Amino acid sequence: MNARNTIVLALDDADLSEALGCSSEEVESMQNAGVLAPQGQLWEIGPAKDYLRDAVWADGLWR
Repeated sequence: MNARNTIVLALDDADLSEALGCSSEEVESMQNAGVLAPQGQLWEIGPAKDYLRDAVWADGLWR
């Protein structure tokens, strides 16, 4: 499995926020934009990590 297909077990937005290293608001925004796709309690976060990497270059969203 490559980094693009990274899957994590996340019970809530706080778990996703921790896995991605971003705010809960950013997680919600990515969910609404379809960047994060749930598979039950498993989440494929590869595309979200790509999104955040690009966003950090744009305006420093990383914490």
